[in-house]
Amino acid sequence: MHDYHMHTRFCRHAAGTLEEYARSAREKGIHEICFTPHIPLPGFRSGFWNDRLRMDESEFPRYLDELERTRSLFPDLTILSGIEADYVPSMETYLERFLSSHSFDFVLMSVHFVSAWSADEWVFDFSGSRTLPSVYRDYFQEMRRGAETGLFDCAAHLDLIKQPGKPVLETNRDDVEAALDAFAASGMSVEVNTSGARKGIGETYPSDDIVRLMIQRGTPLVTGSDAHDPSHVGLEFEELGARFRAGLDAALVRYRARRMLRPGQRALAWT
Repeated sequence: MHDYHMHTRFCRHAAGTLEEYARSAREKGIHEICFTPHIPLPGFRSGFWNDRLRMDESEFPRYLDELERTRSLFPDLTILSGIEADYVPSMETYLERFLSSHSFDFVLMSVHFVSAWSADEWVFDFSGSRTLPSVYRDYFQEMRRGAETGLFDCAAHLDLIKQPGKPVLETNRDDVEAALDAFAASGMSVEVNTSGARKGIGETYPSDDIVRLMIQRGTPLVTGSDAHDPSHVGLEFEELGARFRAGLDAALVRYRARRMLRPGQRALAWT
């Protein structure tokens, strides 16, 4: 498996240099990785979470320089250039400009903020005045709208909104299926994100039942640790492989220059 979701000190809420993440990947036998810093979003909710969510756009060239330096230090690794891009309905023009201005290999779509909610809410802290199924529905509808823009390659941590003991398929299966249909229509893959194993939720994003559903549907998948520390790289990959080895072998895809490569398909770009 490859690790296609890694953050570093440039995200302001993660620790470690790109070199440290690459070294951790090599030590764990992971041969292909992708750095995915959070996309700069100038002016969006300034001051939210003490501005520790993402780098400024002016810092991005320095990040790219460090990416190239890390590639030169680890010629035995395939190190892709990616980004985690929040879907924000009011910022499609900016997203399109930024994404087209850089030579990314891979663009993750994430939803942390739902446009129907108040400005002080996000997926980690939302009002208890609504029913949980309605909260889930708002979130998956936003995911679907993001997919329909055609700006992204892959949907990150699909059921990030889930609450302990309240699996989304039990109440919102139609919303999950509609989102998966939208991803398929836009040619997107979906991430199996193992970071939940180190959090209170105690399971992957999405949960095993949704992973099984995606494998049954033939959804192209990528694996990512969502590492925020070098020690997180490849987290729980062995356990994930043990649960879904046959299905994952057929479903996992790779990327080069934002082009999806199916299992067995060779990259035309560098490898």
